[in-house]
Amino acid sequence: MDLPVIAIIPSAGTASRMGFDKLTTPLCGKSVIFRTLETFQALGFDKIIIPVTPGRVEEFQKLLGSSAMVIEGGKCRARSVRNSVETLSGVENAIVVIHDCDRPFVKPEIILETVEEAKKTGAAIAAAPCASTVKEADADGSISRTIPREKLYFASTPQTFQLKILREAYAKLGSDEDWESLTDEAMILEKAAFPVRICRDSEENFKLTTKKDWDFAAYQLSKNA
Repeated sequence: MDLPVIAIIPSAGTASRMGFDKLTTPLCGKSVIFRTLETFQALGFDKIIIPVTPGRVEEFQKLLGSSAMVIEGGKCRARSVRNSVETLSGVENAIVVIHDCDRPFVKPEIILETVEEAKKTGAAIAAAPCASTVKEADADGSISRTIPREKLYFASTPQTFQLKILREAYAKLGSDEDWESLTDEAMILEKAAFPVRICRDSEENFKLTTKKDWDFAAYQLSKNA
């Protein structure tokens, strides 16, 4: 039997670098959270879970209606995803797709590619090859070496895992783990010595972090309207 597919869309950030609530503010007539959500709804996944900032669950549930299950997120991204996984106590195994809400232009084919790869190998993420020359510097700012870029990638989302493997990785974390240092779920699997495969990402799947990103997204949308 084919495994059910469950999407987790972390939406609990503070948007401090943006300066306004980037998830619910209209971007060319449609909010970012709706743009991201509709992509996943169109794929017909079995469940969509959205962890949000504590205190905003009711607000987001009213906004999204029955299209997703809204839960309280944690103090950091890793905790928010963990909270989401813990709601799946009645699910023995599934494919879990984790995608940043503020990446509203992800291509459906990339999502599905990570799903198929995770079914085969256990874990897969979207990532783009590094095109820049990368330097490592000492504490005083002096360059210590140039890092070969051929094996370097910029990690992105979706990040997709077999639920049982993600649970095993969580179980291997120490009780004193610094959760804020776990910047993505692939890092958690790396710490637990599970292999993670890379699926080639597209340039369109950028993250809305600053006002410059927002303005660029608005420009692209208006140009393609």
